[in-house]
Amino acid sequence: MAIQITAAMVNELRQKTGVGMMQCKKVLIEAEGDQDKAVELLRKQGAAVAAKRADKAAKEGRIYLVETADKAAAFELSCETEPVSNNADFVALANMAVKAVETQAIASVEDLKNAVVDGKKVNDVLQDVLVKIQENIDFRKFQELKKAPNSVFGVYSHMNGKIGVITELSYEGSADEAALKAAAKDIAMQAAAFAPVALNDAAVPAETIEKEKEIAKAQIEASGKQTKPEFVQRQIDGRVAKVLKEIVLEDQEFFMSEKNPKKLSVKDYLQEVVAKQLGLSSLKVVNFVRFERGN
Repeated sequence: MAIQITAAMVNELRQKTGVGMMQCKKVLIEAEGDQDKAVELLRKQGAAVAAKRADKAAKEGRIYLVETADKAAAFELSCETEPVSNNADFVALANMAVKAVETQAIASVEDLKNAVVDGKKVNDVLQDVLVKIQENIDFRKFQELKKAPNSVFGVYSHMNGKIGVITELSYEGSADEAALKAAAKDIAMQAAAFAPVALNDAAVPAETIEKEKEIAKAQIEASGKQTKPEFVQRQIDGRVAKVLKEIVLEDQEFFMSEKNPKKLSVKDYLQEVVAKQLGLSSLKVVNFVRFERGN
């Protein structure tokens, strides 16, 4: 005998999941009125939605930044269309993930999805949101920095989460923490605007340097000028060095001209200007994370 699905049963499932009435009724019929089984079926549908829309570009969403006393982290929650990133369910899912990062040991996207907050698994809520919104929504990337002694974080979110940056400055001496954090935020704004690929020369990937050498060599050859081989190598090295100054954070010219009239690099600006102003013997960038939505 078929179980009668009442309006009260449908409403109860809707209150639990936020899914539309017709869809709730459909899964309750399939689950023979079992609320827990119906919820499970809806989550399986969420996985099916994700698989079906996996080829849809998810280039919208937000970069979220989290800072606590001993760590700072960034993650991306992506979606297909910009309005969805303002959807209440999307925002609630993001806030749940933020709470997980704040209170638990999270080291990867997988850890984040498996985290349990207020009795609910993040991935289960993600599946619920997929069913309701019917878009490709997922956590794309995650990175965390552990706070070292005598260090301070700077966090900066640009264009409502399109870009998110965390910087960590290390210092020697004693200074007001608010002033240190303000300096760290300035460097985070620098990284947001100028997109460095590495902290210093040593951290630049070897393949990046080789690619720049090839480009420089091709440019020199295309100029048609006859140059001795040893001079060609000098020109290549010079051009690569110029590129490195643009893509290495500590070598970039600090962008706030009113604070940096001498046009110092980030490294020199921190040491020669900020450290002196704050009475520190040393101040330098030791780490940074830069996430850009959709990349």
